[in-house]
Amino acid sequence: MNSERALLLQCLKDFCHHQKTEKFSDEVDWERFEKLLQSQSLGGLVYHQCEKWIPRHFRHFLLQEAYFSVNRQILFEEIAKGLTERCIPFICMKGSVLREYYPVKELRTMGDIDFIIHTEDREAVDSMMCSDLCYNKFVDNHAVWTYYIKDYQIEVHDHMFYEHLTNDFDYQSYFDNIWHHKRYGSVFGYTLEYLYIPEPDTHFLYLMTHTAKHILNKGSGFRPYLDMVLMCQSNDLDWQYLEKELANICLLDFTKTCFALCEEWFDVKMPLEHGKIDPVFLKQITDKTFHDGIFGLDNEQNAGAHTAKEIERSKGNYLLGSLMIIIRLLFPPYRDMQLIPWYSFVDGRPWLMPIAWVYRWFYCITHKLKSSFQKLSEPVRLRKTIKQREIYIKDWGL
Repeated sequence: MNSERALLLQCLKDFCHHQKTEKFSDEVDWERFEKLLQSQSLGGLVYHQCEKWIPRHFRHFLLQEAYFSVNRQILFEEIAKGLTERCIPFICMKGSVLREYYPVKELRTMGDIDFIIHTEDREAVDSMMCSDLCYNKFVDNHAVWTYYIKDYQIEVHDHMFYEHLTNDFDYQSYFDNIWHHKRYGSVFGYTLEYLYIPEPDTHFLYLMTHTAKHILNKGSGFRPYLDMVLMCQSNDLDWQYLEKELANICLLDFTKTCFALCEEWFDVKMPLEHGKIDPVFLKQITDKTFHDGIFGLDNEQNAGAHTAKEIERSKGNYLLGSLMIIIRLLFPPYRDMQLIPWYSFVDGRPWLMPIAWVYRWFYCITHKLKSSFQKLSEPVRLRKTIKQREIYIKDWGL
């Protein structure tokens, strides 16, 4: 492990133990270290850990995160008061709630603010966000509508979780029960009549499910593991209940794997008992977690991740899984097509889907034949990579 990676892990370990990081003895390539912090979205935390001896220009991470935190707080106040005035209940989740577990809340970075509403309130919330608060809107998923203004994003969900993993468990229906597992809480320092947060046990179950989703799709950096450690240190969680529920939602083995990684990386003791992690797997995952950055978007190792996930869902039948993927690519379902602007003519007119499919085929053949062929041929072209990915999925306990 190079000096830059070793220093980052030392900072994260010390952060978990609530102590500052001593001056590092090894020589550090500060330019490479800065890029590493940028990719992991952990620059402010590291500067906080090393402010007495790290090069002074690294303070820009801390200043930037403080700037974004203050502006998110202002935007959140505006939205929360608007929802309260309209008597619309909403449940905040993810970063805006998890930051409360951090000793310095501003050090918990986030790409957006997420909250859940009832489906019947969707139109009222959309009107408020677009007409009253002047946000721009982007929708590529029925369950979550994204609103943005300059560098800030708000994700408004009517389902807490809306994807599948590699098993047959219905996570969407399971987490739709969030309305029975909510409580009043403080978000960005605000407590309001219609503002809720998830009960800690439910939020932890969601954290593990959300992390599993990222591991299956592209990957993840170190931030969700810090969330796990800090939540466990809070003593808010009922581990007898959680162990039973994690088994129920098919994520107990995955959670034990994550806990084993936390213990190895951060020198902490996590709540669930687990076997010793395989040294080869530990090295593989450590390297990949560094390479993945915050969400694994730029790591070429993640090629074929979606295909591997879908084939795993087909119970390991590679031919059947590949065929299903190709059919879905050639004939996307109505609910997917209606969200794409240039196929908007099918919205409310599902009988026009054959025309949309033919139009899509013609466009792909004439404008992006090479990339379309690569996508369709992925199950064959990347079969070896996908097979390796399937083994990787099983090693995670997924």
